Amino acid sequence: MDSLHETLIQTDSLAEQRLSVWQRLRRMRVFPPAQRERLVELHRGRVVALAVALQMVALALLAAGVWVGKRTAAEASAHAAVAFVDERLDDLEATLEQVRRRLPEASGEHAACTEALTQELLRASLDSLLVQRLWLVAADGVQACGPQGAGSIGELPPVTGTRPALVSLRSIATELVLVQRLPDGRLLAAKLDPRALALPADGPWDTTGDRGESISLHSSDKRTLRLWDAPGEQGAPMPSLRVHVVSERHDHAVSVQLGGRVFMSRLLGYAPLAAGAAALITLLVCGWVWQQALARSRLSRRIERALRKRQFEPFVQPIVDMATGRCVGGEVLMRWAHPERGILAPGEFIDEAERTGLIVGMSTLVMQRAAHRLAPLAQAHPELYFSFNITAGQLRRPQFAAELADIFNADTLPRPQVLLELTEREALDPLTQRTVRALHAAGWRIAIDDFGTGQSSLAALERMPIDRLKIDRAFVSAVGEQTARRPVLDAIIGLARDLGVRLVAEGVETQVQWDYLAQRRVASAQGYLVSRPLALDAFGRWFEAQLAPFNAPAGPLNRTPGTGKVQGPEALLHDERLLGIWRAMVSAGGVDIRDRLFHLRLYRRCFVGREAVDWLVRHAQVSRAEALRLGRRLVALGCLQHVLDEHDFEDGEFFYAVTSGPANETLEPVAADLREALHGPHGPLQADHSRGLLQHRRCLRGSDLVGWLSARYEVPHATALRWGAQLMKQGRLRHVFDDRPVSDSRDLFRLT
Repeated sequence: MDSLHETLIQTDSLAEQRLSVWQRLRRMRVFPPAQRERLVELHRGRVVALAVALQMVALALLAAGVWVGKRTAAEASAHAAVAFVDERLDDLEATLEQVRRRLPEASGEHAACTEALTQELLRASLDSLLVQRLWLVAADGVQACGPQGAGSIGELPPVTGTRPALVSLRSIATELVLVQRLPDGRLLAAKLDPRALALPADGPWDTTGDRGESISLHSSDKRTLRLWDAPGEQGAPMPSLRVHVVSERHDHAVSVQLGGRVFMSRLLGYAPLAAGAAALITLLVCGWVWQQALARSRLSRRIERALRKRQFEPFVQPIVDMATGRCVGGEVLMRWAHPERGILAPGEFIDEAERTGLIVGMSTLVMQRAAHRLAPLAQAHPELYFSFNITAGQLRRPQFAAELADIFNADTLPRPQVLLELTEREALDPLTQRTVRALHAAGWRIAIDDFGTGQSSLAALERMPIDRLKIDRAFVSAVGEQTARRPVLDAIIGLARDLGVRLVAEGVETQVQWDYLAQRRVASAQGYLVSRPLALDAFGRWFEAQLAPFNAPAGPLNRTPGTGKVQGPEALLHDERLLGIWRAMVSAGGVDIRDRLFHLRLYRRCFVGREAVDWLVRHAQVSRAEALRLGRRLVALGCLQHVLDEHDFEDGEFFYAVTSGPANETLEPVAADLREALHGPHGPLQADHSRGLLQHRRCLRGSDLVGWLSARYEVPHATALRWGAQLMKQGRLRHVFDDRPVSDSRDLFRLT
């Protein structure tokens, strides 16, 4: 017994080391080259499009920023220029008021130019630094009197009001004149000094043209009076920016405009900065997109989506009594019913599911489906039992016992026909031992799976409530033609005999292994020698075929399941009451089944879960909880399904459709020599293909494969596509880095 203990510890130590190395590699999240190729191939075009879009957005934001900045600067220049002109006009208005007070009274002829008037105008002109010359113009606007006597000042524009108005002489456009109409009708005009309204260089405006601004002074009739700064592109037909500010104190306005070429030169000056910022943003966004792509590409995300789509199905591997060869039950196993690749074995997903905790939901789904679909067979043969694998995550859930009681009951599988399988690590974990004992006390039978590979504590094992031990396949596979005895395997058999626990040998694949175990009186066996894992309907046919007594199991090739046609719901609903409810539900006057429109999408021939619950309450005279349970039984049996395969039967606004039972896909027959022809010298050409910067070796395009199938076997194009899909479901064809279906496209595939 001590040697057995030491052997088990050594075996477990090696397994623990391998497991720890694998876990470290998984935690590193190192993606294989094919997966990296897949990610780059999928997202290169999106990244390039994103980079171009971000560059365009950056340039648009830059143009908007330059425009806003220039407009803000132009508004500041215009307001400052208006304030400056208002201040100068206030001084000029004060000068004109002083002159008006000193003017002599008007004579009969308002244009009379007396000596006293001439002297007064001369003195006022010399006293003012802003005025070059003062004129008193007659009411007709023609005759004028100035410091040098009578003369003509030129044609003045009409002036209304009593406030001074800033105008320009029509004859000389660059001369500004401040004109005020006197009460007697005459005009007092002050020809301004050319520097009177010149903008000083220390203001917030652009007087040098460095900013490309053009500042103009306008009268109230929108005529340009003075151009302070002639821009470098004065002749530009359409300025890119223009700001117009009207004075609130005087009759004038200031406009600032920026030419198009100057605006573009400023924009291009900032372009390198914008390109750098856009490149940085592109890198950040691409990094985020890459992380999201990695997350979506991880197996855990695909498993999570498959669980949401309810793509995991129960399979059963038969367990037979080694003394009689009769089937005594089966182990319920999990398979991934992939929509493109067909049935996938647990080796592709079970480790990742356990690491991420998704295994809990997957196991619950498989147990629910198996419990309902195996119920007719179990009720007809009470001697059968079915074992289910339980994980540590499920054992740690406080509601796990209640979930088991809800799944396994008198309508599905009763507790005596259910065996819960735990590994040694889970059964002997101090955190789960209490739960295991409570389950056993509640009537659940417990089995230790893969016995001999965990950290066995024989003392703890002796105290555990165990009904069966399952010998790990590693010990069974060691039995060969030249095997006289296997000490560890013999010790496990002796230990189980001493503990009074029945043994089940896993992985029995040869007649030699069968004979070795039978000689040592192992109770039961399962393995490929008996049967491969079967779908539930195939297991039912296999079991019916094995009811005749036999002494030893034949090989799997000689004992294939029956090929009887699968019936509809009538073959599943052995409960007469449930069958009657289902028939009434789908008949006229039952549940309202019709096409429904939701969010602009049409769902054909479906009904609402809440309406179905209401109908069940009225028709079956049950509570809502019982009606909900009946609906979930119908879903588990495959008679009803959610239109998107994402929900169980719920008392809510969910759409469900009627089915004809669990889907059993019949593969279309293909040419007998197809497998050899694919890899033969005249098969489809396999070559290295480049996609962008990536090169995929030894693959072929989907269009080439479909065309080869169609030409070689002279079948229609649609038939060739179906054959390609069947090759993928058989595992003979794979997409180079994804699970995409076969298509007549440039997608690349590899023959396996």
